[in-house]
Amino acid sequence: MNRNFTSILALILVSLVFGFLTGCSSSSSSTPPPPTIAITATSGSGQTATVGEAFTKMLIATVTSNGTAASGVTVTFTPVAGPAGQSCTPSATTVATASDGTASITCTANSAPGAYSVTAAAAGATATASFTESNTAQKKAPIVFVFYVNGLEGNPAFPPGLGPAYYAVAGAVGFDSSGKILGGEQDYNDGSGFTSPGEPTAPDVINPTGSSMTVDMTTGTGTLVLDVAASNPKVGVKGIETFAVQFINASHALITQFDKSATSSGSFDLQMASSGAGGNFAFTLSGLDTTNESTVAYGGVFSNTSGTIHGTYDENDFGKVLVGNTLTATDNGVGADVYGRGSITGFTDPNNGDTPISLVYYIVGPEVLRIIDVDLLDALVGSAYGQGSATSFDSTVLSTDVFGILDNTEDAKFAAAGQLVAAGTAVGAFSATFRGEGDDDEGGTVMATGTPGGVAGNYSFSNTVLGYGSMKDITGLGSIHTLGLYATDPKLNLLDPNNTTAANLGAALVLDLDDFAQGTGIVVPQGTIASDGSDLNNSHGFGAQAYTVGSWPTGNVGWEYDFVGQGTFASLVFTTGTGGPPTPADISDPFAYFVTGTPDEYTAVPIVGTAAAPDAAGRYAFRSATPFAVGPVGGADGPTKDFTVVMYEAGPGLVFSIEEDTFSEWLGTFQEKSASSLKAMHVKRGPLVKGQAKPKR
Repeated sequence: MNRNFTSILALILVSLVFGFLTGCSSSSSSTPPPPTIAITATSGSGQTATVGEAFTKMLIATVTSNGTAASGVTVTFTPVAGPAGQSCTPSATTVATASDGTASITCTANSAPGAYSVTAAAAGATATASFTESNTAQKKAPIVFVFYVNGLEGNPAFPPGLGPAYYAVAGAVGFDSSGKILGGEQDYNDGSGFTSPGEPTAPDVINPTGSSMTVDMTTGTGTLVLDVAASNPKVGVKGIETFAVQFINASHALITQFDKSATSSGSFDLQMASSGAGGNFAFTLSGLDTTNESTVAYGGVFSNTSGTIHGTYDENDFGKVLVGNTLTATDNGVGADVYGRGSITGFTDPNNGDTPISLVYYIVGPEVLRIIDVDLLDALVGSAYGQGSATSFDSTVLSTDVFGILDNTEDAKFAAAGQLVAAGTAVGAFSATFRGEGDDDEGGTVMATGTPGGVAGNYSFSNTVLGYGSMKDITGLGSIHTLGLYATDPKLNLLDPNNTTAANLGAALVLDLDDFAQGTGIVVPQGTIASDGSDLNNSHGFGAQAYTVGSWPTGNVGWEYDFVGQGTFASLVFTTGTGGPPTPADISDPFAYFVTGTPDEYTAVPIVGTAAAPDAAGRYAFRSATPFAVGPVGGADGPTKDFTVVMYEAGPGLVFSIEEDTFSEWLGTFQEKSASSLKAMHVKRGPLVKGQAKPKR
């Protein structure tokens, strides 16, 4: 065989083998194409839920890999808010798929109605899945109560030992005719950056599922539980707020927060109108301005004509007093809100360069608004009361009257109460003088103790600004020398707005304009007082907001406690009764005043005391031998606290109480109960619900 041919053939065979081996090597090391990951919305799209409530069906997304169910894939759910902020809160933002390739969540509608979407994205997928959802507004409940409170809470933003802080809440709760809560809304603010998350446009939504109110029909004592966890889980106990309530009649109750998260006092009143806030009003607001780290209060008068507000107001910003400020603002109305919630823009802080203050109100009735400031760096709460059809307020606004004034809890400087007798009044005359007597406790120092004729001063009203006035040159009432005075409708009840048959209607709101404190209060007419006190022989609901002063218990970081309850006067003896459950006095003590080191809420606390017969001014005093004794607190072995308490009677239906000890001070009221009308209350009847007892945040 030819050698050249043999060599060529060998070379060809080697090349073929090498090519074959190279091809095999290349084939075995190539990367297969990646799987195709896809995600689809398989269930839960197209649902509608009432604001604050969870959607009925779960939102389910399915993930596949090359068409086969993929397990262990992370799916991220993201609500995409609509133009008005409408959205929902997912139960989880990331979920791993199960063996069938599905990932699911629940979602709770927030407080804004409207349509929006929720996207679901899977790791490795090039496209997302989308759910289309919608929130609907709450329906108007047949029975609505409006509430507001202010007091002291612990703030999670504060480092340990630097809390607590002032806070305020205002809102409305809807009931059906059987007493079941159907929903509601509220606005929460502590002026320290902790507000309802949707402010200023969207309040916290009260979820009926976790809310309830139970009242004992015999005593009017009860418990209100509000669930706002979906909107604002940081308030109360993980979004569940509990209040102790004491009904005076079927349309009015005193309330205090009662869940260890905070303590406060306020009012709970049947709503008689849910739209229309026009006319002339007097108002006071009190709270906290953290811009200057100071307490602040406002008072004045305004007219509201078709949403255009004009008025005159005074400000006391930690002693920086500016009076006669011009108010120009806009009432934006309640719109479609079914709970009578409206807003006001244009109100400003003249002591801070006219910084805007956003106000929200809830309508109690045509002449009563509960107002709350919803800004991040200031918090205010208060009321506006109508001035009726009056075209002028002159010196006859005051005659023989009783007053009560309490400082802001953040300041906690004083409590005062007393009687005033105007002199020289006449129709068409806008100034007069007054004398009287009063009690004033300033931080544990009693500055006035009811000396007859010991209080004096003068007052006047503007003859051009309706109901705008002042009280000046006041003597005999400690550090209180100047008050703003703002006249109200003489047919309006300032404490129980729906009770227009009481004897103590009308008079005025007051604002302290001194440089030492920023208290607010009311002046109401005084009726005839029985010299032996027998006109008090009836059942009364009572409540008070108290500030501890002087030597606090060891470890006590707060300085407020509050209480509500009911009891009976009989021949000057007051008692809550001990004849069987319930003994209706509830004390909110989250800062461990009564039992050192033990923050708690106390129910069934006995109270007993005997007052001396009233003097000519209607002043009663519980003397040291028969004090206003509270306790035992927390059980038979608990402590009993004896308090020095003075009362000023406006009439059988209303008594102001002031406590004046070196260790605490309070201002409160006793309001005569209407037992028969309690039967008309549309609330659940049954045993009382025990208050929440978990720490706050």
